[in-house]
Amino acid sequence: MTKPVVEPCLALSLRKANRVLTQIYDQDMAANGIKITQFAILRAVYYLGETTNRKLQEVLVLDQTTLSRNLKPLLRDAYLEAHPGQDRREKYLRLSKEGKRLFLQSEKDWQRTQDNLKALLGEKLTERLLSVGQAVVDLKDSAT
Repeated sequence: MTKPVVEPCLALSLRKANRVLTQIYDQDMAANGIKITQFAILRAVYYLGETTNRKLQEVLVLDQTTLSRNLKPLLRDAYLEAHPGQDRREKYLRLSKEGKRLFLQSEKDWQRTQDNLKALLGEKLTERLLSVGQAVVDLKDSAT
């Protein structure tokens, strides 16, 4: 009896690859006391300046629950400052002085990891990975 051919699952394949990348980045971020998910938020806020939860959700392609869960430790540890907006439901976020210091220090480790991964993957595969990632993210707009 022959086994049926099992079609690879696109979602599973990308999730497995993402877990490996996350583990690599998290290992290198550990010295700073943050995870790559938290670094991504600090990085986005650093480049956006003052921003809202909604804008962070759009930029990072996160739902509100996931964003809130990742913001909690950054707010608790005073790496981010939150200020009410004109609408009471809106909250503005910006890096605190300590948050900016943490970001700039962590960015060195992130860049080292980024450079190592790019070297391991090679230029063509790195470009393809980024291209595939963006193509998948772009599906979000066509799926809604």
